[in-house]
Amino acid sequence: MLWDALVFLALVLFARLLARLFSWEAAGVWANLLWFVYQNEWGTGWLAYLRGLGVGLVLAVGYGRPGLVWALLPWPLALYLRFRLGLLLPYLYALGEGMMVGLLLYLAGLRSRQAR
Repeated sequence: MLWDALVFLALVLFARLLARLFSWEAAGVWANLLWFVYQNEWGTGWLAYLRGLGVGLVLAVGYGRPGLVWALLPWPLALYLRFRLGLLLPYLYALGEGMMVGLLLYLAGLRSRQAR
């Protein structure tokens, strides 16, 4: 579990670096794909993947980046399941849990400050 948090933090930092070079949408696509590969191969599985996506989705909405929200949808998992989305339904509660954690982080002060 600690490794998942460290890898998530490393991917966020990697995405920020990519966003400076390209765009937030491109960074989101690559971070999403790398997070899926890590969770599927070495991590704790689909639940942690979907929780991480939920956190990212809420924070992307909070920062006002709709293109990043589209990039953070679970498209690698849908490709892995060959678009048989009925197999994904039992795991969607983890996406909701991640969204709740993202909401708590957003409310705790990780939101963008409005310039006056």
